[in-house]
Amino acid sequence: QFEDLLVRILLLSAIISFALARFDKKSQEEGWTAYVEPLVILLILVANACVGVWQESNAEQALDALKKLQPEHAQVRRDGQWQRIMAEEVVPGDIVEVKVGDKIPADMRLICLNTTSIRIEQSQLTGESQSVSKDTEVVTDKTCEIQAKTNILFSSTTVS
Repeated sequence: QFEDLLVRILLLSAIISFALARFDKKSQEEGWTAYVEPLVILLILVANACVGVWQESNAEQALDALKKLQPEHAQVRRDGQWQRIMAEEVVPGDIVEVKVGDKIPADMRLICLNTTSIRIEQSQLTGESQSVSKDTEVVTDKTCEIQAKTNILFSSTTVS
């Protein structure tokens, strides 16, 4: 937490303020009140470090929660045959098969349907309470919002 430039500047100013309070004759006459300023700066730095550690801990917990949303495996077509692989091994160009209840292993474009329709539960991305219908039609609007991308399946969403 003490690698930030501003924190280092504050630490240096606390050291200088402490040295001035220690060696300045006027400060020596003031007694312990001369040390208030460097102590306040040090308390602020300690509080800043505590908040930083707390925020990092929360960020790590959020990342762990996001990892739990990711599926472990994916069914992909490679070298002309279907294979079950770890989800993190999915690469651009893989053809992925998904069924009802599956989590989408990576962001992907829908190119073929073996059914009349497919619905995806993507509320964690968009906040929509209803599952959304997807199709293979190309979306030509480059500026459309996420809900309008009807041919894209998003990672960690669920086929419903």
